[in-house]
Amino acid sequence: PDTLFCENPTMGLDSETSLHIMEFLKGYCSSPPRRVVITLNKPSQFVWNLIDHVILLSNDHRLVYSGPRFDLESFFAFNKTPTPRRFFPLEHYLAVVGKFKSEGHANHWEDAFRKWQNEADRDEGDELADDIETCFPASIPDVAISFTNSVRSGAVVWSCPRWCCLFSELVVRYILHEFQNRGMLILRSVMYILLSLFLGMLNFNLEKNTDETAARLCATLLFYTLSFFVFMVGSILPFVSLDKSIRDKEILNGFYHPVTHHAAVTLATIPAAMLLAFAYTLILAGLIKLHNPINYFLINALALWCSESLVLLTSICIKNYIIGVICFSGICGLFMPLMGFMLIPSYFPSWLRWTYYIPFHTYACRALMFNEFSETDVGMNLLRWYEMENTNIWRDMVILFCYSLVIHLVCIVLLVLKNPKMLAQKMKLL
Repeated sequence: PDTLFCENPTMGLDSETSLHIMEFLKGYCSSPPRRVVITLNKPSQFVWNLIDHVILLSNDHRLVYSGPRFDLESFFAFNKTPTPRRFFPLEHYLAVVGKFKSEGHANHWEDAFRKWQNEADRDEGDELADDIETCFPASIPDVAISFTNSVRSGAVVWSCPRWCCLFSELVVRYILHEFQNRGMLILRSVMYILLSLFLGMLNFNLEKNTDETAARLCATLLFYTLSFFVFMVGSILPFVSLDKSIRDKEILNGFYHPVTHHAAVTLATIPAAMLLAFAYTLILAGLIKLHNPINYFLINALALWCSESLVLLTSICIKNYIIGVICFSGICGLFMPLMGFMLIPSYFPSWLRWTYYIPFHTYACRALMFNEFSETDVGMNLLRWYEMENTNIWRDMVILFCYSLVIHLVCIVLLVLKNPKMLAQKMKLL
């Protein structure tokens, strides 16, 4: 491969074998465009001398230095901690950084690195800064890149804004991750498809019966499918929690802004929700002969997107994914009786009637009901009994869309509050 990632390739090996492996890796990347990215814990001096570029992190995973190995001494000397004579430089660097374990000192190293970069830019031109940007682009967060055109050798070269490049990179990464993580996607698809087939065969051609009993059975089916499919979204919480740990490290190291990161995740969840909604809509609409299957698909896709948004919010608020699954299940269980099917709104206690408008299930349920029953007299009687006869499908779909956006805005606020220093440093890039 052009890029090879190795995690501690010398772990558990003797010095001679470790050196042979590193020499092999050095030879492997000697012909461009190959590169080798490795993680090492206290390599020997012989191994250290084979390394071209270094990314040095503190104990709490904050960036201390990123750039050519031969510039490390310049960085530490600039910060009044030069390597003593006859001392192995790497041991000195690790010892100096290891003394600063508190968050305040970790921030000190981040600020020191930026200050050193700025000084290097003024003293030596752009050579050092360009090298560092090539190695680790986000290590210079204070450089705002605007969408301007420049002329080089008579040609017009366009450069996109930094936040736009990072955002598009993240969107592509998370969409590919959704489909490359085939195990979870296939498992969810199989569950949705099998249940849809079972319900479709159980209620085969139910819509051909036009009496009130058939209408009530169909209403029950709509309620069950909506509730179950939304509830099933909670199964992705363990995977979301795993992604969250990666996101936290990238945000902590200044690689991405929290807003950019979460906006990309938000867009990346849409294709999977639409794919699942399309799969079970195709099955149920074909077997049960549902009315207006396109509206049925859109409503369910928006409901799934709201549910995935709630999963993301749960993962941000709760670190342990097992507790997160329990909390998400509890929220869905609380929302189900409030959607106006198990208990119609006029029968709610007067002091709890406002809770009817809290769940997104409410808007999805009444939109599905109106979409299915508004074209027949028997259906309209059923809608009047459920107090859904005045439903506006498109308005409720807009509410579902806005509901999801509000959840994501809350997520962004929570992420920014967790990273106040990042907000101050990066707002000019957005």
